[in-house]
Amino acid sequence: MTYNFHGKVALVTGGSSGIGKATSLQFAQCGASLIILDKGRALPDDMKADLERLDVKFEFISCDVSSEHEVSSAITNVINIFGRLDFAYNNAGVGGDFSLVENYPTSDWDFVMDINLKGVFLCMKYEIPAILKSGGGAIVNCASLLSTVASEKDSAYVASKFGVLGLTKNAALEYASSGLRINSISPGFTRTPMIDHGDEEKLSRIAAKHPIGRLGTPEEMANGVLWLCSDQSSFAIGLNLLMDGGYTLS
Repeated sequence: MTYNFHGKVALVTGGSSGIGKATSLQFAQCGASLIILDKGRALPDDMKADLERLDVKFEFISCDVSSEHEVSSAITNVINIFGRLDFAYNNAGVGGDFSLVENYPTSDWDFVMDINLKGVFLCMKYEIPAILKSGGGAIVNCASLLSTVASEKDSAYVASKFGVLGLTKNAALEYASSGLRINSISPGFTRTPMIDHGDEEKLSRIAAKHPIGRLGTPEEMANGVLWLCSDQSSFAIGLNLLMDGGYTLS
């Protein structure tokens, strides 16, 4: 389905690769002006060319989502450039070490929590007033199928994504009557740079854990994000859209 987001402004964190990139491009295809927040210095050339072909207004802002100063400054820049903010997809995230809890490096735990959980909190803290001032809209946070089930030796990532789910539901409740809808999406394992390191045998083993028999695609997850931002999901408040290819069914 194609949505009409002309006149709207969408922000995507971690928006230059993987699910974030696919979501950014779909927002642009639907006519939205676009802000991409990422830690890089510039958009990849191929993505910049794709956005230029779509003839939409877009801006790249280098931002570390774990830094309150950088997030606050980024949202201020969004308003200064575009005059409004309607949608936000808080996608930026990292993996982490694979260790038993007793061996898990504390520094790695802090890093994962800072990006995956604190980053979502900081983004919402500054996105919410901007969207409310624009008359309402939608926020989608990226949780994970591992916000619903455990995964051995992956404690920081799992804990951070369970936290995203709780934070999303609490914020959704707080703003339910304000015209701002807050929801989350929980992708199954998706072929993105986070898991795709060229090891096809490993990817096949991961895919086999999904009853559908394959990994998800970034574009499929982007479809879910755009639906949650559209009027088609107007009664969805605090929903976790689990798109996991059946992973959690057994």
